[in-house]
Amino acid sequence: MGFSALAQAAPLLTNLALTPYLISRLGLDRFGVWSLILVFLATLTVLDGGVGASLARFHAYHGAHGDRDGTGRLVIGSLGLFVALGALVSGLCLLLAPVLTSAVGVPPRLRQEAEQLLMALGPLLTVALAANSAVALLQANGRFRALAGVSGASCLAYGVAVIALIGHGSDLPLLAVLAIGRYLLVTVGGLCVGARHIRLRRPLLPGRVERRDFVRYATRMQLSGFTVFLNGEIDALVIAALLPVRYVGIYAAGYQAAAALRSLPLYAFPPMLTRMTHVYAVHGLAGAVREFHVLQSRWLPTVLTYGVVTTASVGLAVQVWLGPGLALSGAVAAVLLAGYSVQVAFTGVRTCFVRAIGRPGYETRYSWCATVVNLALTVPLTLLFGVVGVVLATTVGLLAGSWYFVVLCRRLTGPGERRLPRHWLSVTVLAAVPAGLGNLLVLRLEWHGVLPLLLAGLPVLAGLAGASALLLRELAGPARPGGGVSVKDEVSLEEGSP
Repeated sequence: MGFSALAQAAPLLTNLALTPYLISRLGLDRFGVWSLILVFLATLTVLDGGVGASLARFHAYHGAHGDRDGTGRLVIGSLGLFVALGALVSGLCLLLAPVLTSAVGVPPRLRQEAEQLLMALGPLLTVALAANSAVALLQANGRFRALAGVSGASCLAYGVAVIALIGHGSDLPLLAVLAIGRYLLVTVGGLCVGARHIRLRRPLLPGRVERRDFVRYATRMQLSGFTVFLNGEIDALVIAALLPVRYVGIYAAGYQAAAALRSLPLYAFPPMLTRMTHVYAVHGLAGAVREFHVLQSRWLPTVLTYGVVTTASVGLAVQVWLGPGLALSGAVAAVLLAGYSVQVAFTGVRTCFVRAIGRPGYETRYSWCATVVNLALTVPLTLLFGVVGVVLATTVGLLAGSWYFVVLCRRLTGPGERRLPRHWLSVTVLAAVPAGLGNLLVLRLEWHGVLPLLLAGLPVLAGLAGASALLLRELAGPARPGGGVSVKDEVSLEEGSP
């Protein structure tokens, strides 16, 4: 988990460090255009047919059985598909670039740069998806140390290049080229490191049965992935359609802070999914259920404490990072992080579980529940609270969807959660209060940027460390599984699993 965290933290830390620099060099309007292009990229990355989200599970399944030929067919097939998707997006951008730039309110003086960026969107998509494929290969085979090295090196090269080459003025196309270079480094480095897990033999592409199983799984993952777009990326598009483009940058800064803090617990996902898939491949559904209860008994109180402490501090931390002029970004971050924290706490291990046993439809159903609630609330809450109302609708939708997912999974895993540790509430409050006060003191210093942000993180880390020490004994106790599945359910589920 430590090396997984290093691998995934590297891009987030790089973006956090570069955001103030890019805002100062590009200006808020130009940074808003760049943020909008990244929104398009994130949206298209999610809408890849569910292939990217499915690769880690199927690579792990092949790895558990030593099937290097199957892994090789997955790699070749996925890369070919990603090249085709990139070419399709390039053609659409060539036709629609002027329409898109005018539709989202890009200022006339920036439209030429925005159109040039859109021309780079297809290649960006191809290399971003290819990088995800290489990352999934390493994760599925437990190569987290190597993955951390590849990710860290690519981010370091990208950060140095941005600082050295991006100055004042119209450097957005160059910024896109540098981003393409970072993804290429991850792709090439990941595939080279993971080469020992791949064997290329004819046929080079998955056969009919393999394709059927993968497409069935990927379709459900795509339905879940589409809700990610509706619950997250569409917020930026709504803001771009209704407000000046600079508000996209304001939203993006808050979203970036909330997403970064949300991602810290998610660093445990790749090793948990890999382990649970291997357990399921060897011991079947009963073994996966036992593994779920062991992990969930530790996961829930830990993530809830983390969420309370960080949510109490993130609004002030964003102002320390970017200045009080972007206090609205801090409010966006706080509202989003509150919903993210509850979602990750209650759905995190369950997501790994249903993916590992080949039942992603459960995740799809809860994701769509969250999306429907979000879409129903977006307009009225936006009319009441403006930009904050947009993310408030997202948060309420996440809470509703998380509750529904818990209900859905009870058939597979048995009764609900264990009670939280006896002293959980008092310990969490004792950690959150000094963390918030510490951020307030740092803000009063009127010192902004990455280094002050690191300083603001110290009281948060101190609060979390204290909470961990106080709760450690209770969390280290033996897990008490809440239940299981019947033999009939186990047989029916395994018959439908790839």
